[in-house]
Amino acid sequence: MRLQTIIAGVGGQGVLFTTKIFIEMARRKEVPVLGSQTFGMSQRGGSVMTHLKLGQFSSPMVREGDADLLLGLDCMESHRTLPYLRSRQNGRSAMCVVNAPDGQAFPDHRVAEMLNEMQVSVHTCDADAVALQMHSPMMANLVLLGFASSQPDFLFTYAEVLQATEALSGASQRGVNLEALERGRGLQP
Repeated sequence: MRLQTIIAGVGGQGVLFTTKIFIEMARRKEVPVLGSQTFGMSQRGGSVMTHLKLGQFSSPMVREGDADLLLGLDCMESHRTLPYLRSRQNGRSAMCVVNAPDGQAFPDHRVAEMLNEMQVSVHTCDADAVALQMHSPMMANLVLLGFASSQPDFLFTYAEVLQATEALSGASQRGVNLEALERGRGLQP
């Protein structure tokens, strides 16, 4: 397995916890992991982005044009990190999964056209709305991850996401975390 991933959002959205889930999934498959975090990690509301490489790599940073997956917890941060996505290679498309309040992550038709030309698979859902319905707005990251795992081109199964999340969740948060994954999994693309 080789996967170059960008997870983008803002402080307080759970970018780091989502990254830990990816690391745990890779660990369970005995896949090497390299990663790096950039921008204002400690500032709530500031830009947060992690670079994560699963497989045999020598550098933790994903170069622009190389990402296989962009998981965007925030529309603006997703838009800003689009240059990291790669075009279709060897019959395999890159994947972009975005938390979009109106279901339209990239309303500018030029962006949609560019992603279409690159043959990037784009999936959107309103993870924030689902998390608010749960009375747990901080769960949007797990709703989005559950939604991503239901897409046929996502490289991990829902069971793998579920097991990793369960392993990393404290007893007091486990139930709501798993519910958020399940609700995301049930969303229609």
